[in-house]
Amino acid sequence: MKRILLTILGSMAILTLVACGGNTVDDSTSEKYISKAEEIVSLLNEINYKAIHEMFDEQMKTGLPEEQMEELTPIIEKSGDFEKIDKSSVEKKDGFYIVVLVAKYSNENRVFTITFNNKDEVAGLFIK
Repeated sequence: MKRILLTILGSMAILTLVACGGNTVDDSTSEKYISKAEEIVSLLNEINYKAIHEMFDEQMKTGLPEEQMEELTPIIEKSGDFEKIDKSSVEKKDGFYIVVLVAKYSNENRVFTITFNNKDEVAGLFIK
């Protein structure tokens, strides 16, 4: 019970920080980046790290080599079967678009924070 409460509070804190920290974007921009982020989540669920790595900017490619992405597999598998995206938000901060997706899985929920640069490349990927 305590773990569930901490997960819920953590998710709420992240969403609150995202909501307060940057600028909101228009609906079409929001839809564009949510769609791109959902594609990343789908590729993660398929364990298709090569396709994700090709979407990275140069700094991400260097900082997170494709081979190291294999370490994400136990996290994804532990979550269970993907069910749906429960919540999503997009903000613009310092020239980056930050997308937060709350994904529902059969065993655990995951919060994906995916950052895109001005070339629509992935400049950040965080899974909680």
